[in-house]
Amino acid sequence: MKRQFMHLCLTALLALMGGSAVMADNQITYSQGEAALNYGTGGKNAETYDVAMLIQNPALVGARILGVRIAFPFANDLSNASAWLTKQLPAIVSSKAGAPDITSKAFDIKEGTTEILFEQPYTLTAEGVYVGYSFDVAKVTTALRPVVTTAYTTPGGFYIHTTKVYRTAWRSLYTYAGDLAMEVLLEGDVIKSNAANVGQLPELNGQTGEPTTLTFEVVNYGAAGTSAIDYTINVNGQTLSATAAPKLGATFGARAQVTTTLPSMSQKGNYPYTITIDKVNGMPNETTDAHATGTLKVYNTLPKHRAVLEEYTGLWCGYCPRGFVGLEEMNRLFPDDFIGISYHNGDDMQITTNYPSNVAGFPDAWIDRVMQTDAYCGNEDYGTFGIDKAWKERCQVFAPAAVGVSSEWTDDNTLRATAHVTFPLAADECPYKVGFALVADGLTNESWAQSNYYAGQAGWPSNMNPFTSGSSNVYGLTFNDVIIDSSADRGIEGSLTAPIEEDVEQTFSYDFDISKISQKIVPADRTKLRVVAMLIDSQTGQIVNAHKAQAGQTSTGIQSATSADKVVKSVRYFDIQGRPVSLPARGLFIKAETLNDGSLRTTKVRR
Repeated sequence: MKRQFMHLCLTALLALMGGSAVMADNQITYSQGEAALNYGTGGKNAETYDVAMLIQNPALVGARILGVRIAFPFANDLSNASAWLTKQLPAIVSSKAGAPDITSKAFDIKEGTTEILFEQPYTLTAEGVYVGYSFDVAKVTTALRPVVTTAYTTPGGFYIHTTKVYRTAWRSLYTYAGDLAMEVLLEGDVIKSNAANVGQLPELNGQTGEPTTLTFEVVNYGAAGTSAIDYTINVNGQTLSATAAPKLGATFGARAQVTTTLPSMSQKGNYPYTITIDKVNGMPNETTDAHATGTLKVYNTLPKHRAVLEEYTGLWCGYCPRGFVGLEEMNRLFPDDFIGISYHNGDDMQITTNYPSNVAGFPDAWIDRVMQTDAYCGNEDYGTFGIDKAWKERCQVFAPAAVGVSSEWTDDNTLRATAHVTFPLAADECPYKVGFALVADGLTNESWAQSNYYAGQAGWPSNMNPFTSGSSNVYGLTFNDVIIDSSADRGIEGSLTAPIEEDVEQTFSYDFDISKISQKIVPADRTKLRVVAMLIDSQTGQIVNAHKAQAGQTSTGIQSATSADKVVKSVRYFDIQGRPVSLPARGLFIKAETLNDGSLRTTKVRR
């Protein structure tokens, strides 16, 4: 699975990995992905590194390992290198104390890529083999990162042992540092020309009556690479044929993504689905069992996860302008779904310093109160716009309920916000609460000056121009997404009730009193006010879903508003025991609406 994290700069020579030799028809290079990162232990003393990856694939049983290609981002202070093969990692305590149990070959380290051929080829078995290399580091600083890794994370992709930091045992670091960026040279009759397989398929969530989008990985297995595939989809007795054109070079393990659509299901349930690659480059796929199976979970109500980005900023903070730009850009890119809440500190827009997340300093930002990030860079390099990737990653997390929100003015100063929460699955307990925030757009004041440390800085994207081309204090800004009032940070006690009934909406309302808010931050145009309803896990405090609506408007929380054209013909109320009532007073009731298509919609309402 491709992992999104901060990429470090590599030398141009690393881009040449895999290009130093032309492979014959029965030869191929094996790789876990292109060089993308540098990794180091961060230790401060000289030490020996042993690094490895596991090759274990049924399609390669019988192939012979000829050698490896290893890249180093630099050569200074590195020496005593050897490449090796071993059946078990415990056979190598360190390159000083033991030897690999298959073969080893010394080589000279140089900056860039070095090809090392073993004295005798080794034939792969079903048990697999660890391929690795060792070297000494004579001088270490915290910036020294001598191991090149990829942006992929594959089980078995990166093991490490060192004589100082990881001295007690081998550590598997693929989830943290990516896979080892080493190429293994293979040959043999088992190497095919036109061959590809399907990567691990995800668990999908879909809604009844709606098609579901699926993105899956095509993995090249053939010496000819992959330029076109014919594949079939099997789900719930339906078989569909499709084509795609993933462009993959002649590297075993090279990956590309293909996006397709699974057909709609009429009933709720769990449906196994299978993707099979039938042809590669117009020829029958030479990989046997070239398929993978996943699960499609279909719900009557599919919650759409709208992640909340809470930014912590201040006019006095010279590094905070990037958060200002980040939120503006996200609103431009995702106007309907992005929910931004900006907490100000030490200026006229401050309403609290009791923040819902652990704010270490300014600027700071959290997504759903569970992912700390940067409101402009996200999890990418400093100077790169990447908050969209971090936010979208969080939006992929399945939400336990759909959240809608509506609001109405009950008098000149009272804005009543109502959360509409629908769980797709029944449950005996309800560990969730509803919380609300009131945010304002269009706030401006001629005396407000945003401190700006980016004046004159080069290298930033063009959306930072108002600050990189500005002065050290920028006047005349209009601030949006500013929080001006809220309910309890961890949700309102009793706002949702148990047991949870499947596909039955619960509602809860909260009143904002505009007269009690500083008029400096209440826009004269009341349409500039927006309410945010949040579904909060009462045990962890994290936001699990949310929605927003302009003051006086309504937003629904499901994936596809298929009932938008349905009209309510009649409404009846029942008490919690199912007995009809006329006009409910205070308490919990069931609201039953008969729609123009004859269907019945029930909602829990609290008065």
